[in-house]
Amino acid sequence: MHPSSTSRPLSQALPATNPVVHIGLILNEKHAFRQVDHGPPASDASEKNEEAEAFRQLWGEKAELRRFKDGRIMESVVWDVKTAEEKAQIPLVIIRHLLARHFAISEGDFTHTWHGSFDSLLRLSESVSRIFTSSPSGVFGFKGAMAAFDGLSRQIRDLGDKLPLSLMNISASSEALRYTSPFVPLPLTNGVAAALPPGARYLHPIDMVIQFEKSGKWPDDLKAIQKIKLAFFHRIAEGLMETNKGLEARVVLGSGLPASEIEDQAFLEIITAQGWAFHGRIWHDRESTLLDRILHNKLDGRPHVAKNDSGEWRNSTEYKAAANAKEIYLRRFVHGPLHHRAIAKLTHNFGAYAGTVRLVKRWLASHWLLESHISSEVVEILCAQFFVASPEWEKKMAQEEENIQKPGVPSSKERGFALVVEFLKSWKWDEGLFVPLYGQTDLSSITPAGIMPSVSTSAWRIRTEADEAGTVWTSKDPVAAVTRKVKVVAAATWEALRTLEESRLPVKVCCGNLDIDQSS
Repeated sequence: MHPSSTSRPLSQALPATNPVVHIGLILNEKHAFRQVDHGPPASDASEKNEEAEAFRQLWGEKAELRRFKDGRIMESVVWDVKTAEEKAQIPLVIIRHLLARHFAISEGDFTHTWHGSFDSLLRLSESVSRIFTSSPSGVFGFKGAMAAFDGLSRQIRDLGDKLPLSLMNISASSEALRYTSPFVPLPLTNGVAAALPPGARYLHPIDMVIQFEKSGKWPDDLKAIQKIKLAFFHRIAEGLMETNKGLEARVVLGSGLPASEIEDQAFLEIITAQGWAFHGRIWHDRESTLLDRILHNKLDGRPHVAKNDSGEWRNSTEYKAAANAKEIYLRRFVHGPLHHRAIAKLTHNFGAYAGTVRLVKRWLASHWLLESHISSEVVEILCAQFFVASPEWEKKMAQEEENIQKPGVPSSKERGFALVVEFLKSWKWDEGLFVPLYGQTDLSSITPAGIMPSVSTSAWRIRTEADEAGTVWTSKDPVAAVTRKVKVVAAATWEALRTLEESRLPVKVCCGNLDIDQSS
């Protein structure tokens, strides 16, 4: 699909001696990717069914009679797909079949299909993929990660009395569990790791949040709470290794960076027998209250107004440590899981959304911008603006009998990627951006105590209903210099996309230095 709304005359694009037909599609996402297309019902032999004849004439050998579970017998066309990538290519398969049948255009006559080129940017290299498909388990990718998370959650819950408190919830907070990581998540056992090239041996952990019941057994001191978490982690690790052969678990004391004793920094690292890595953190909501006491200078119930008025208190070491700890707490335990659920919902509702996010992340990573300057959450919100509906549209949609699609919603990841690039090249980022990400989601958990500090050094201000100040994911990065670089790169990428058909350059060259794969 051409990303621009206008096309140049073919006479200007290519010499007249080499005619090319460009086919652009506007897909209806509700129907375009169906694996089975239903035709007219079967009729008696004595009854001529013109609709069935026309259906068979259109599809040729692909048309067949099929009996369905409800007893109906209908003319049908079945597209054999095994993976999500193959399902996304169903429209292309349909076009090729119809052109071959009705216009005698064979597979070799298709000189360019950019759909497949974009797919290759997100696909594992063949050498790496071959190793995983031939491994004994053979389970990897997003579905494998989801199954591993569900299995580990059950194993932790099954510890029961071995835990000091009852377990309330284990929630996911990882791009690998919402289908938006640039590459598919992979497990890594010792046998597989030995066969992989060095660049593919990194085992990316999957983040999760563990929440225990409220109890008076928790101490009322921030330093003591962090020490109690260590004891809980140790108990979970022992229990898991006793009951699950091959599983490894260890307590990790921070990331190695300087941190205060009141900050949540320890986590439980778990590597399952199948080779999946998880980082688990404990959420204790009492931390927020205790941190607020420090921030509002109400220690021991005695507010020190003079220090607040003079500004001395806000410049104190204690205040800065508490402010930093509160920011980490809110992002990690309040906004992180909430964001995960919203993005997972978008991924489920819009087939092109996850692919759009993965392409944009891949593009930014090729320019050394992803995570170092722009977080994964920011990319997911930027892309979401083209899929989420405004409150006015939601009201209109609620009045319709059928859940219709919002106008302009991309039906392919290629179109979604082009829209994001077009937006970034002309976005007046000093005006900020509001994305209604959460829709009808209950945001009662985002109380005034759950709002991030308003101090920000970021040039971007991306706001949502749960973050009216735009400081949750854009509090420090990207700074102005990085923002200007993004705009320049986006403008160059947009021009390359517009001239993709005429230049005959591969997608990797047009969209950045994307020839870096996991095997390098």
